[in-house]
Amino acid sequence: MKIRVIATAHFDRQFSKVNEKRPHIKSLLVNAIRLLKEGEFHPNSLKIHKFKGNLKDCYAFSLAYDLRVIFQKRGNQILLASIGSHDEVY
Repeated sequence: MKIRVIATAHFDRQFSKVNEKRPHIKSLLVNAIRLLKEGEFHPNSLKIHKFKGNLKDCYAFSLAYDLRVIFQKRGNQILLASIGSHDEVY
């Protein structure tokens, strides 16, 4: 089953702001998406964790020490929802 990664408009806006300040982030995101598409969530390399409570349908992974990406897995689709610091996305 082929995994498809889709970014929300909200994610795209946030990513543009982050990428302006830190252009190297794009290559980190491309690599993370490659790992996500492999289908095994690579918990050690991406530090993926599932949420509880209000965000129980979401996961997060670390893109850099201070950057997190929030996403949902829906069948064969991964929906990138938010990117930012811990305080910005949680």
